[in-house]
Amino acid sequence: MTVFNGARKDMREARLPQLEVVSARISAIVHATEDVDRILQALSRVFPEESFPSKAETRRFHGHFGNEIRMVNLIVRGGPARSFLEHLWKSLPSFDRASVLDALDKHLDSSGGLHLRFDKQEVFRGILRMKDQDPIKIHLSFQSRIKSDLELSEGIKQLLESLENSLGDSTNHSEIAS
Repeated sequence: MTVFNGARKDMREARLPQLEVVSARISAIVHATEDVDRILQALSRVFPEESFPSKAETRRFHGHFGNEIRMVNLIVRGGPARSFLEHLWKSLPSFDRASVLDALDKHLDSSGGLHLRFDKQEVFRGILRMKDQDPIKIHLSFQSRIKSDLELSEGIKQLLESLENSLGDSTNHSEIAS
C-alpha cells in the first residue's frame, strides 16, 4: 500500500491534539530614564490593531540605587491571543522563527508556556528581533488535553510550524506587519 506524503502528514496531525492559545502577556521594564507612554506606543506595534488591550497594568519598584523602575504588562485572552500569536509569528524575521523552532525547548517553561524576548530598542523602530538583554518579554499560555511535556512541546512545535507553512516564502522581513 502506498501512502502519499500528504496523507502521512494528515495522519500525524490527527494524532496530535489541537492547542488553544489561552493568553498572551507582554511585559517590559521601564527605567527611570524611559517614558512609559512611549513604551506603550512601541508595545502597541506588537499587537494586531484589533487585539491591543485597552488597559495596561503598571507596577512600581525601586532599583538598587533607589531609582524608580516600572513593570508594564499587557494581557489578551481567548481569540485575540491567537490573533496576536499569528501576527507576532508573521512579524518575526525568518531566522528568528527558525531559531525558535530549532531550540523550542529553551523557550518553554514547565507548564508549557512559550517565552520569547525581543530587543526593546528595535521594537521602537517597528522591528522585531529576538534578544535577551533589556528585552520586551512575551509569554504565551496554551490549553490542551496533552498529558506529557513531550507531547505539549510537539503540539506547540506543530502549531508554530503550521503558522510557518501558512507564510510561504513571502514573509522574510523583520518589520512588524501592519
